Amino acid sequence: MKLDRIEIFCAVARNMSFTKAAEECNMAQSAISMQIRALEEELGFPLFERSTRKVSFTDAGQSFYVDCVKLLSGFDEALNRAVSTHKGKKMFLTIGIEGLMQTSYKAATIRRFIAEHPDIQIIPHQVERDKKYEELNNGEIDLVFDLPQYFVLNAKICKAGAIVNEHCLMVHREHPLADKKTVSKKELAEHITFWGGIPKVEDYVTKLYLNYFRESGIEPENVIYVPEQDVATFMVAANMGGNIVPISEKEQMNRDNFRFVELQEPLLLVERMPEENAEQDCLLTGDFLETETFRHQIYF
Repeated sequence: MKLDRIEIFCAVARNMSFTKAAEECNMAQSAISMQIRALEEELGFPLFERSTRKVSFTDAGQSFYVDCVKLLSGFDEALNRAVSTHKGKKMFLTIGIEGLMQTSYKAATIRRFIAEHPDIQIIPHQVERDKKYEELNNGEIDLVFDLPQYFVLNAKICKAGAIVNEHCLMVHREHPLADKKTVSKKELAEHITFWGGIPKVEDYVTKLYLNYFRESGIEPENVIYVPEQDVATFMVAANMGGNIVPISEKEQMNRDNFRFVELQEPLLLVERMPEENAEQDCLLTGDFLETETFRHQIYF
């Protein structure tokens, strides 16, 4: 099957007119009609219903058109990547995204990167926690976000940057704190809150949360540790308590169901390049990002 026939078919489909497709393709209308007939013979079914007044899809034609659009788009992307690779530049990044919460969590960061580097195409790729380092190591993904306690660094994987994580309280609209503009540590300690750490194991995430209270002489007693933030979001939606989340969540979640309350005393991770045991969320990359092309550009 010739690619140019697919392009001609898509031109007719976009315009729903053989005449307009001929103008778009700079071909005679008779040549357009001949190519469509040849394509239909090759496929074994008609693509269009033709009448003196209009052109319309057959059911099979409409289904075929949807997939052909994807096919042509994929071909263009493949061509662009091949040209970039031939010129010695990798102009696309495959980012490992882990879970709904992290998807929204990193969205603002990725938007900023795209604005600063419009020539670099971002390709999202969903990953699982127990497989993302393997995918990063073998080149299936180029970078992923993670916390320091989970680092599995080697010759091919390195830390490449850090981001600011300012937090707020996310609650259901019927939660007792939902109508407050700000919430104090004392108020937080009096209500059930979810935190993505590990119970009785003071890893980095848990220490961050507990120290937020302990520095004011408060010991939170109503904490439920939830390893997966997606589960915590479900529990908030069920009005089972509140969840401490990045403020960027406000852009992503349905505000009809959730309320976001500012913390009177900020819970913040400071932005800086990570040292060996830096305590902040970091960007991990594969070895290709150590090339001169990206070394000074990839920090989000």
